[in-house]
Amino acid sequence: MLESFRSNISKNKLFAKTDKLLLAFSGGIDSVVLAMLLKEAGYDFELAHCNFKLRGKESDTDEKFCKDFAKKINIKIHSHQFKTKEYVKKTKLSVQMAARELRYNWFMDLVKKNKYKYVLTAHHANDAIETLLINLVRGTGINGLQGIPQKQNLIVRPLLFATKSEIQTYAKKNKLIFRNDSSNDEVKYKRNFLRHEIIPGLKKLNPSLENTFENNIRLFKQTASVLKQFISEKKKLIVTGDKNDLKIDLKKLLKEESAELLLFEWLHPLDFNASQAEQIFTALDIKSSGKLFFSPTHKALIDRDHIFVELLEPKTSKSEYILNGIADFKKLPFALEANLSIDKKIISGKNIAQIDFQKSLFPMKLRKWQQGDRFMPLGMEGFKKISDFLINQKLSRFEKENIWLLLNKNEVVWVVGQRLDERYKINSKTKKILKLQLKEV
Repeated sequence: MLESFRSNISKNKLFAKTDKLLLAFSGGIDSVVLAMLLKEAGYDFELAHCNFKLRGKESDTDEKFCKDFAKKINIKIHSHQFKTKEYVKKTKLSVQMAARELRYNWFMDLVKKNKYKYVLTAHHANDAIETLLINLVRGTGINGLQGIPQKQNLIVRPLLFATKSEIQTYAKKNKLIFRNDSSNDEVKYKRNFLRHEIIPGLKKLNPSLENTFENNIRLFKQTASVLKQFISEKKKLIVTGDKNDLKIDLKKLLKEESAELLLFEWLHPLDFNASQAEQIFTALDIKSSGKLFFSPTHKALIDRDHIFVELLEPKTSKSEYILNGIADFKKLPFALEANLSIDKKIISGKNIAQIDFQKSLFPMKLRKWQQGDRFMPLGMEGFKKISDFLINQKLSRFEKENIWLLLNKNEVVWVVGQRLDERYKINSKTKKILKLQLKEV
């Protein structure tokens, strides 16, 4: 197994003999075997053990075992006790997710302090199978069928070439002592349920299950590489916007044979799951214009000709600001440049407003538009409802939601980024001009 270990590291360029490594060490069979392989192969590494204080004396006994093990093989160990239950209450995360967050945050702190090149974990081939099956059950695209990557930023998993059976054989042959985490036997956890109930059944159908999945994962990775290029090329033709805000052209999308797949691949990175992507795609057939869908981080709107996807606004964002002077324009949630001028040269553009300063006395107010708001659009004599004006401008629902009004008392001065009010335009009698220029919303 040692030669296979060395070969895997060399073949996949996981790390070098000169690299300083940190091994996430639980004291279980997988991490004990990885520690011994690293020691035997002559790598420079240290251990990091997390005591999450979730299993009473058992957790403390695990920690003592890890420290004794490190002393026995003459390797430095870092150990930390976490207040996991308190963190769960604070963050509302599941115990597993809370422990994961605590663990990796601590690892990153250790990396910075001790200048480790990589953090190693003892994931093996069976873990990759479990991950693939979990993703498949939840709903996934081709990316979720690639198991676990051997190298991902600072995280390296050099045992992925080995099966659980091979690890057990190595441990037995070398008479290694290790700890058994009792929580690994509890089938209430998804991964344990697969490990103890599902995979043994699959192995009855295919005794070479690990080899079969290893070959499948290799082919899935190659398929994913080809698909990634295809999706990227289609995105350039059909989608505009940045990574958080997308505008998907429906007419172009629906001409594609792989329209549903493309939509999933574009939405999945924005935390929409497979089921939600399917619901959005199905809604396109019934022309559900105006229908909204939400992921934990984004919202998607089906509009007349497009799907708009935007980042959700923080719940704490304000919807109204009082402006007592020019300086207050710098405190707004978007860049609105303000200055006073006597130059009456008219500058055209939706993002620029030249306001007769004598008519716009501070304090002024900036707020989101509301139903019932009305103004006198520049160039018109009568009043128009803001809602009707925005419809005429053919703005999407998302764009409408982001419209702000600048008000003088209760009068609309400017529909920001759209149209000035006729009553506040400059004229021959204007002496001073308040010039506002919208940089971005």
